[in-house]
Amino acid sequence: MKITKSALVYNLLANIPICFFLSLVANIAVTGTIDWLNIAINFSLGFPIAMIVGLFVPLVRLGRWFTSLFNVKNDTYTNNLPYRFLATLISTLIFFVALNPFLSFMNTVVMNDGNFSDFFLNWLRNVPLMMAVGFVSSLVFDIPAYRCAHKIDPNF
Repeated sequence: MKITKSALVYNLLANIPICFFLSLVANIAVTGTIDWLNIAINFSLGFPIAMIVGLFVPLVRLGRWFTSLFNVKNDTYTNNLPYRFLATLISTLIFFVALNPFLSFMNTVVMNDGNFSDFFLNWLRNVPLMMAVGFVSSLVFDIPAYRCAHKIDPNF
């Protein structure tokens, strides 16, 4: 799969704030405070994974497939709210599956000497919150990232 300049710009501009807010909210949810070192560690672990997923997983094709299950017109993204919500939902789920278990394991077991049951319970407890933060931040930061990428390549 060829990585285009527009795809790289889009993924950088979308994933930087999304990964930051996921790291920030996860840190606050678990510790009740803001620990900038922990946020930086989580960001530095999660961002490369998000970039790999964003650049190599066919998210647009999966979004179109998913929205077609609901008979939603999927030929445009920006001006089509049902398509945007459903496509963002499936993309959020894909990113969640790729990122959240790994980061939860790293935070619970590797960095805090927890065990597998601690990891699993912490992961389950944070599923709704992290899905919501990922979904909302994706909705917010996707359009500016798309507009920048579209200026580079009008066919993006």
